[in-house]
Amino acid sequence: MIDASGRRLVGLDELFTRAHLIERIDVRAPIEKAGVLRFLTTVTALIARAQGITKRSAEAVVTGGFSPAAIAQALDAIDDRLWLVHESTPFMQEGRYAKATSSVKTAASIRSTSPGDSTKAWWGRPGDGFATGNVCFTDAPAVLMGFWFYSVNGNGAAVLDGVSLAMQGSAAGKVKAAGVRLWKVGENLAATLLMNTPQVWTAGLEVPAWAQTLSISGQRDPLVAATITGNAALLLSGEVDGEVMFTGAHIGSVLRRGIPPTESDYAAVQAAKSRNKASVAANRTLGAGEIPTPPETLPLLGVDALKASLENAWRQDPQLVLRKQDPKKKAPQKDEDIRALNDVNAGTSVLHNLRAWYLRAFNPDVPGRASILMREEFSTELFSIQLKQKGSYGELAGASWLSMPPGTVGGSPAVQAALTKFADYAYERVRSALYNAVRTVLHDDDPVAATHEFALARFSALADDVVTDVIAVSLRGEEFTSEHVRLWTNAAITAFDDAVEPYVNARRLPDIASARRNLIRVLNQTESEK
Repeated sequence: MIDASGRRLVGLDELFTRAHLIERIDVRAPIEKAGVLRFLTTVTALIARAQGITKRSAEAVVTGGFSPAAIAQALDAIDDRLWLVHESTPFMQEGRYAKATSSVKTAASIRSTSPGDSTKAWWGRPGDGFATGNVCFTDAPAVLMGFWFYSVNGNGAAVLDGVSLAMQGSAAGKVKAAGVRLWKVGENLAATLLMNTPQVWTAGLEVPAWAQTLSISGQRDPLVAATITGNAALLLSGEVDGEVMFTGAHIGSVLRRGIPPTESDYAAVQAAKSRNKASVAANRTLGAGEIPTPPETLPLLGVDALKASLENAWRQDPQLVLRKQDPKKKAPQKDEDIRALNDVNAGTSVLHNLRAWYLRAFNPDVPGRASILMREEFSTELFSIQLKQKGSYGELAGASWLSMPPGTVGGSPAVQAALTKFADYAYERVRSALYNAVRTVLHDDDPVAATHEFALARFSALADDVVTDVIAVSLRGEEFTSEHVRLWTNAAITAFDDAVEPYVNARRLPDIASARRNLIRVLNQTESEK
């Protein structure tokens, strides 16, 4: 955490007791930072429940802090689940894997930066400690939190009670982890947590799924349903150069809220499958007047059960940004067509991300409208996971956090309308015009795509000042002016000149001149002078 005294390590008791005095948490790895925040919101729900925090009383907590008695009550309820090493209920792990007979992976296999033992960390560099095989005790909680909430199912397996528990890659799918999460950020950690914790999580008596891995499957309580995982792991300790740390791990699949099947569970599932099959067969031979068994009433089993639970947990993620249906499509949106916004990341410009938010996402609602603390104005941080499909499962390709300028996401309708128009005119049309200009010069040669990408990145960099000014104008509910158009047009022309410079020769000069004239004409035609 970071407060007035600087950066230091604290436990849960102190973190929540001083949440109104703490600025923010400080975690290096992007996925682990998201996992820690997600974990903290689940504990916040328990504290808010014990303290009776409502939307009306939330602001008082931001300034005065959480009740020490409520903190103690909430942490006492989950105390047996907060031990990294425990014989039956280790923190965010599957204790029964201690009896697993499958091969042991390295501990860092569960780390967001290490897809597997034989794969280089996806942001790993020579000497990067994140790419090593061990995990120290102080790093382990954040590693486990990231693994629980945002890991991607693979195709490994753990063997327990003679049953091979293969990881269900086809059931998880890349969409269950990928996409953009929006986190509202307040003046202190208390405000941030309350703005991102759903009020509905405080109802009832349940604790998060990570705190009840030994319970039965199928729970649909909102707090439980939003916190299940598709993976299970158990870290194994060992000594390295005189220091005890986690050196190995068993990794496998889970069903529903995090329960791998025992041999008896497996037998029950097989029996239920047989009953389902018999019911479907009976429907085909019904006599006159007999009522068939509705297929939707048959229980979901095995991979289907896991897939349904993970799909539900993905949709219950309170920070997830879903794309709205394309307004051009009039038919009702099918469940399988629902996707997360994924075209936002820290490696691109503010202009690119505005375009992604307002055009690619079809002006999505801002998550968190059902949170305990509601505010009209807030800072925004976006957490993005990028995956690529590898066979039947997804593989991490990158992850990032970025801050958007205050007011640019979730502003008033007038602000959103102004930024939508700006994102269209200043990015989408420039993008298209630059592509046509580059193609005029290079025709269908291989460098077209790379040259266009360079030109667009160069334009974004050159237009940074005008983007900042247009955002300021838009936040006042005003539209951009002809002077803004002139400035970003000049930036686009310069970007084009820089991009095609390596290809300038006597043969291409006429094409370059023609492309440049058309670029100027198109950019000026797409804007109306004020």
